[in-house]
Amino acid sequence: MSSTRTRLLNEATRIVRRRGYTGFSYADLAGAVEIRKPSIHHHFPTKADLGLEMVIAYTAAFLSRLWAAEKSGAGAVELLEFYAGLYREGLSEGLACLCGTLAAESEAVPVEVRGAVAGFFAANFDWLTRQIEQGAAAGELSAAADPRRAGQGFLALLQGAVFTARALDDPSLFDAVAASAIEGLRT
Repeated sequence: MSSTRTRLLNEATRIVRRRGYTGFSYADLAGAVEIRKPSIHHHFPTKADLGLEMVIAYTAAFLSRLWAAEKSGAGAVELLEFYAGLYREGLSEGLACLCGTLAAESEAVPVEVRGAVAGFFAANFDWLTRQIEQGAAAGELSAAADPRRAGQGFLALLQGAVFTARALDDPSLFDAVAASAIEGLRT
């Protein structure tokens, strides 16, 4: 991937994580990366193309970090704390999860981008379900009647905590909710 394309993708992701999909334009991106709008269209002909590439890259990077953490041999609680830490990244700069931001605007997001966002969440649910099942088997976590639902609830709590912490400009609120959610899975 060219360095210009990478810079565009990274900057667009940062803008969307802060302002949302409908809150940015190619003019904003051109100004941030200091290139002309036609140059952006060369790399990403449409905003939908850019949105899809953002989600694909974000998902790949996010999942790569999860799989690496999982292979580290860490226990379930430590992995859930790591997971929560991924959601917290950027919060002090006003950045939320890219896919959470896009999901909040689902009616304004192109269908192919919505599909990729759904894929992000499905992969997260799978990963969380596995950690909760393994944590219960190891005695670290309580045996949830439905580990998938427990994982979905955990993710929903983190997403809500990100947006609430942003609204109140208080990242410590996210920390408290994440810690409470993990403790809830332990008992």
